[in-house]
Amino acid sequence: MTCEANIPDVVMHGAGNRFLLHFGSTDPMELMNVYERLDGVLTLSESNEADVLMHICNNDGSIAQQCGNGLRCVALHLVRSRLVEGNTICIETLAGMSECVVDLSRNEVSVQLPPPLTGKEHCSVTGEAPDCDYVNLGNPNAVLWIDENPIEIRTALGQQISSNSAFKEGMNVHFARRDDEQHATIASWERGVGPTLASGTGGAAVFVASGANSLRVSSQGGTLFYAYDDDGSIVMTGPANYE
Repeated sequence: MTCEANIPDVVMHGAGNRFLLHFGSTDPMELMNVYERLDGVLTLSESNEADVLMHICNNDGSIAQQCGNGLRCVALHLVRSRLVEGNTICIETLAGMSECVVDLSRNEVSVQLPPPLTGKEHCSVTGEAPDCDYVNLGNPNAVLWIDENPIEIRTALGQQISSNSAFKEGMNVHFARRDDEQHATIASWERGVGPTLASGTGGAAVFVASGANSLRVSSQGGTLFYAYDDDGSIVMTGPANYE
């Protein structure tokens, strides 16, 4: 894809996460002040190895390595706008390459995520840390299993846990309730943003921690589906929409 200066920016959301897709070189924080209620700015540019390079800037100006819901938004927009050929697109982020397959008839995208790495050592956790399942999917995630309402527990504990001194690079914290073998409900507190309506990589972390072969993960913003492909990689499927 050739990122030309005249490609207009667009606001999209993936399961409630709200992003600006930017095709220029404007400072993301300037754009954050122009567009209200953004979870982040996704700056798109040419890549030597993929169809496009996606740079992720969080609401507070910090840089994220990966963003599952953002990947779906970018993939859908580039395919629908015919900025790439076909319905399959490879997107490069700081976490690596992600192949996305777009179903335009359903406004739905399936994304192959990087192989997960589990354990504190892969999430830059040091010292005394909360008793969570730690999963790195290009970004660090902590899953805390609970029996109560995830939103209520996030309100009570989200900021406290996410700011724990053991998390040297910050942490995306997900409060997860297992509803049945094939379904979980979560509420996420994401580093650089705070409470969000959904988290694509957070849902993937919950899926990995659940031990299931496939799992529906619901949040305030909607439901995403996770499964392993034949190679053992995680495939996340869910919606992307324009405002």
